[in-house]
Amino acid sequence: MQPLLSSTRRIPTFRWICHSCRGFTKEAKPREYTSLSSASHALRNEGPARTRFAPSPTGYLHLGSLRTALFNYLVAKATGGQFLLRIEDTDQKRTIPDAEARLFEDLEWAGIEWDEGPKIGGPFGPYNQSQRTALYREHAEKLLESGNAYRCFCTPERLFALAQHRAKLGLPPDYDRACTHVPREESDDRASKGESHVIRLKVPDKYPVYNDLVYGLVRQRGDFTSIPRSQGKGLGAFGSYDDPILLKSDGFPTYHLANVVDDHLMEITHVIRGSEWMSSTPKHLAMYQAFGWEPPAFAHVGLLLDKNKQKLSKRTGSIDISSYRELGIFPETLTNFVALLGWSHNVGRDIMSMKDLIRNASMKYTRGDSIVGFEKLDFLQKRHAARYASMPEESDNFLHSLRHLAVKPIVKLLDERLTKQDLPVYSTYPAGEAREDFISSILHIDAQNYTNPSDYIERNTHFFIAPTLSEISVSIPSFKLHKVPAGIPYVPEPETMMLFQGIVEITDDDWRSEVIRDRISWIIKQGAEFSLAALNEERGSEAIGMTEELDKVMSKAWTKLVHGYLRWAVAAGKPGPDGAEMMSILGRRETVSRLQLAEGLMMRQFTKEKAGEEGQEETANWV
Repeated sequence: MQPLLSSTRRIPTFRWICHSCRGFTKEAKPREYTSLSSASHALRNEGPARTRFAPSPTGYLHLGSLRTALFNYLVAKATGGQFLLRIEDTDQKRTIPDAEARLFEDLEWAGIEWDEGPKIGGPFGPYNQSQRTALYREHAEKLLESGNAYRCFCTPERLFALAQHRAKLGLPPDYDRACTHVPREESDDRASKGESHVIRLKVPDKYPVYNDLVYGLVRQRGDFTSIPRSQGKGLGAFGSYDDPILLKSDGFPTYHLANVVDDHLMEITHVIRGSEWMSSTPKHLAMYQAFGWEPPAFAHVGLLLDKNKQKLSKRTGSIDISSYRELGIFPETLTNFVALLGWSHNVGRDIMSMKDLIRNASMKYTRGDSIVGFEKLDFLQKRHAARYASMPEESDNFLHSLRHLAVKPIVKLLDERLTKQDLPVYSTYPAGEAREDFISSILHIDAQNYTNPSDYIERNTHFFIAPTLSEISVSIPSFKLHKVPAGIPYVPEPETMMLFQGIVEITDDDWRSEVIRDRISWIIKQGAEFSLAALNEERGSEAIGMTEELDKVMSKAWTKLVHGYLRWAVAAGKPGPDGAEMMSILGRRETVSRLQLAEGLMMRQFTKEKAGEEGQEETANWV
């Protein structure tokens, strides 16, 4: 049995149950928390956690790796622990020159700040594995001395022939331990003379069974266990042993050795990683056992799949994180989106800021893979935009600032369009702060529809370009009242047009949304009374009064008519924010100009229709 960790450590204690089943028990003092789920309580009761994100700079940060970083970050922050960043750059041949710098930039943009790691240092540095090779060689030597590892001098040609032979037999490409027969003295001598070799871990006949925090007790499976010698009979020199390479011939460690050594030396308490690493975990536990170290807790989360249950590709959304930033996705939108992929919560809502995610963090990860639906990303983007817009003050943190995240990108895109396209309304504002204030005013009344700068400009194009006569001529509205009792006459068009003069008559000093809204309400009320008077005029002695029920019906019909007309006149009928707010932002001069253009078109339409009706009457009389 392995000794327990010192009680002075700030991490949960794990104990081996027995040599054969290797489960874990936890010893921790519970603490009280309120308004949290049982899973969140359980996480915090374990005490401060030390977690890490250890990417390789052989590619850029994608959704899956961002989720891994986020889950580790949230667990550390929720428990008052530390989150480490470690760069696993031992595969020098595949390293992309700017991948490390891009990684830092993407994590910082996402709001994931590391407590220890590159750029800031820490007590367990250096945090680039390429700078820790001496440590790995030292620990590989310790395993050689204890007999838990051995040098393998097999040439690539022999290993290739072995793999081919095993493939013909339908067996995995394991090793036959030919070099375990090399005496230690001979091995040392050949290594000292510079003969090429690797160091392999001599795995036990049975790997340790471990308790995964997601999947529970993970038992030995044939696809990642060594095959005992007894099962190798009949294969001659090709008995099967899954002895992983720890130290390569160039002196650099493999993932297995560097991962275990660094996690131990950096006092990592929880390893949260993708389920693709589950097959490696038994090897790592065997290594912890060989070193006589206590392992951290392991939690494996499923893969991210598209709707066809295939691994995400570039075509189905597997683009690097910087691409989402360039598309205009907010940092908290993306972290919120990623956090929901494989994590169960009982918050009651899916819209969560980074603070919310930390507060409600738990290790209640779902078993199995997660299907990624990108429709949710647009939904979350709109909700976070509305959340920022509703804040009483603009955040000082640019990661949570609507002005920085949306206003400035929209202004930048509009300024670029100005060089190729005439934007009469937008161009009246001086470049710089005035244009930003203009866009900010639009966003604050329509933030719930914001997805990205380009789409938002198209949705709100009427704020930048006034509708042309040809645009509004396409769909001239009818002044017919809908869903009113039979007998209510059509609204006399010229008289109705006079009502809209009430908006034109608002002075510059009073031109604000609440005044415009009151005037619109007045128009609706006047119109309803006008219709009732017209109805009573037709009925004569059977005139009726305005009942409460009739008042509601008439008010609703006139509300639809008035608002429909104003949206047609001001925005060519396109959807958008509240009409009074829209006219307030456009200003009196621009709004009146659009209303007058619409009025002129309507009056010409009335004249044309009246002339047509008179012509039909003359024809009927002649006939």
